Amino acid sequence: MRFFTILLIFFFHSLLGQSVNIEKFNVNGNDRNDDTITFDNAIEYITKNGGTLSIPKGNYYLNNDFRKRKGVHNNNYIFLISRSFTIKLNKGAVLHYQNGFKGFRFRSVADPDDKTIRKYEVIIDGGIINAVNNITTIPKIGNPEMWGFVAETLHNFTVKNLEVKNFRGTAAVASYSNDIFEIENSNFLNVTGNPYDLVDNHGDAIYVANTLAYKIVNNNATNSITSKNRIGRVGICIEYEGCGNGLIENNIVNGYDRGVHVELIKGSALIRNNRLIGNSSGIVLWNNYKNKQVIDSNIISNRGLQINNKSLLYTSAPIIMLGYNTNNNTTIINNQITIDKNFYRPRNILQITSSSIDVKNNKFIDETNELSLAIAQGQSDKEKITNINFSNNIVQTKIVNAYDVSNLNINGNKFDISEMTISFDNSKNIYKNNKFGENLQKKRINILGKYSLQ
Repeated sequence: MRFFTILLIFFFHSLLGQSVNIEKFNVNGNDRNDDTITFDNAIEYITKNGGTLSIPKGNYYLNNDFRKRKGVHNNNYIFLISRSFTIKLNKGAVLHYQNGFKGFRFRSVADPDDKTIRKYEVIIDGGIINAVNNITTIPKIGNPEMWGFVAETLHNFTVKNLEVKNFRGTAAVASYSNDIFEIENSNFLNVTGNPYDLVDNHGDAIYVANTLAYKIVNNNATNSITSKNRIGRVGICIEYEGCGNGLIENNIVNGYDRGVHVELIKGSALIRNNRLIGNSSGIVLWNNYKNKQVIDSNIISNRGLQINNKSLLYTSAPIIMLGYNTNNNTTIINNQITIDKNFYRPRNILQITSSSIDVKNNKFIDETNELSLAIAQGQSDKEKITNINFSNNIVQTKIVNAYDVSNLNINGNKFDISEMTISFDNSKNIYKNNKFGENLQKKRINILGKYSLQ
């Protein structure tokens, strides 16, 4: 009896760990026939039974006009899962999205709510999504509501080695309300939104919402902007209160309104060693409930973004904080920022609008010599920000200013600027060891109020 029980346990474990080739479902990647129904059948099977679904090299044509499954609440792209699974795609397996195909969305319960227990693990590994023929049904106005892969209410969602190209939709990869999300070594080429609609709610490469922990490393999102391919919205977007701590490291983002956007999270994002080139804004921090964010050793530049670009956001800067005293304790260190005069010009080079901020060892180079840098920017004499440390930075731009701030430390910086206005109050302010280039005349340095040289 004991031996039979062990065999039974082994049998069920082998089922859970099964590997199934998609060809078993009469899916053929060696012809140009439509694969929508049989492909969905294979995905449906693996979501119910678990294991690994292997997709060999080939071309698979997925057409929204032929999608027959009902899905969750008649949303044919939503799959309700009951086992953990992996979809393993050969690096030469190409999924051709056509005629408004909405992609694949996995969730663990039909109707998620605040009490939903997050369970199961989904892994997407390898393959290519080519959506060049998926844009014919996009409306003139509105979010296209198309995705590559989406997962929600899971314990763990992992994406790696995936390529998505020629995609116009909500987001190529999205994580909603998962415990853990990881994406690595994936490429996004020409991933953007509705070309007829510049509304700020679609066109992301990687989108993360209400996810407790995330790791986004070694990905490349490059959008070639032409008359038919609008600027993407956000390369990497993290938002909403359910988000905790995460890492955004060694990514390349080019051709987006924002390289990295972090909004309304109750955790800390470590944004480190990324190359954010040719975007309207590099990094945007928007009202993160006074939680510390870390911006460390990134390269940010406007190079490659045409000078007539129109920002989707109402403002733009290589690094920008939006909201008064909502990104407190943030550190901005060791970043290299360059504004090339031959490309798009943001409104500012830096804005500090929250308290207890460290800005040190950065290079801010504005080759246009037309922009301003706000070391500190409160809202009024009664709504000041406090404890700003601006030290050992190299700054080349037109104007540097600071106002409505208490306990301001400006120390050891090199300024090549045309004008400076610093308004100190009667708090513990320090101003020392700063050097100026030849362009600045003494009469254009306005240092007001009380400060110490110690």
